[in-house]
Amino acid sequence: MQFGIQLHLPTYRALTMPQLVELGRMAEAGGIGQIWVTDNLQSRNAFVVLAAMAASVPVNLGTAVTVQYFRNPVDVADSAAAITEMMDDQELAIGLGRGNSRTPNLVASPRPVRMLRETADCLTALFSGGPVTFDQYPNLASHFNLMPEHRFQMNFRPKNPIPLYCGANGPRGLKVGGECMDGLIFGGEFKAVTGTGRMPELLQTFDDAAAGAGKTVPRPKVAEIKLSVSEDREKARAFARGNAGSRMLNLYRRTYTDEDLERLGVGAESMALLYRASQEGSSRQQIDGLTSDEMVDAIYVAGEPGECRERMLEVRDTAQHHGFGQLMFSELGPDADESLRLLCDEIIPAL
Repeated sequence: MQFGIQLHLPTYRALTMPQLVELGRMAEAGGIGQIWVTDNLQSRNAFVVLAAMAASVPVNLGTAVTVQYFRNPVDVADSAAAITEMMDDQELAIGLGRGNSRTPNLVASPRPVRMLRETADCLTALFSGGPVTFDQYPNLASHFNLMPEHRFQMNFRPKNPIPLYCGANGPRGLKVGGECMDGLIFGGEFKAVTGTGRMPELLQTFDDAAAGAGKTVPRPKVAEIKLSVSEDREKARAFARGNAGSRMLNLYRRTYTDEDLERLGVGAESMALLYRASQEGSSRQQIDGLTSDEMVDAIYVAGEPGECRERMLEVRDTAQHHGFGQLMFSELGPDADESLRLLCDEIIPAL
């Protein structure tokens, strides 16, 4: 099992670039093999952060994920390829997806599955050195105002191959990922989805699509693990509460049933209360107050180091059972330095 961390840049907004790089150094020294960076408008640019990491930290890097509506593929390709020139034998991976549930509030988000496929195909062509014309990718051309007949071709090549990871986790997106991409990132609802028993069907969709496209099966798979660890248990769980509530709402708005919630230990009535509060525009504090401990535990591994270590052994076994080769720890906890130290010193050695 390999281990990575995800720097969710809005969570780390109080840290400067030098402090983020120092966090990366701490992670690498503590046994972390890959650092993934999120793509969020109004936060530090993901590719700038990756460039700073590449110049200072000898570790694999990646985006988890690049939002297909924020960056045109030519810009992604030349940014990523330039970053590889600052790396030795380490890998830079590009995760792709539509972003979180707030993406449509920021930019128009049409035809998400077609955009995912066109972005993956276009990046594959650009990274390989071939020319592209955007009449092949009409949705990208329209969204980014690219001239359909113009021939785009990078005038330099990536130093190392750049694999693409599918960050879409619904059936249609997983089919595109299996057909067009090199690996899979299963996002922050990993723990809940495995708890409902739905994971095998979703992974089969990805693997069947890869096999149908003549790609090697199995493909590398990364599981995003929401972690909040601190010597202060209550602070760790308070840190997790708001995000856990939002993610439970994401599941509730999709096709997850009351029976699914019961498998997670979450009562249908408490979930309905949380949903009504969100629909009525309740404050973040009110939402947090309605997010039960059971909801936190459905999404997160949260608490003091000993209990997190014990629960992570179960999560590791579940991830291995489903064919995941990397655990990517996200959020980490209320104090980035303390939480990273506890992860590296007290949790990872047990895994």
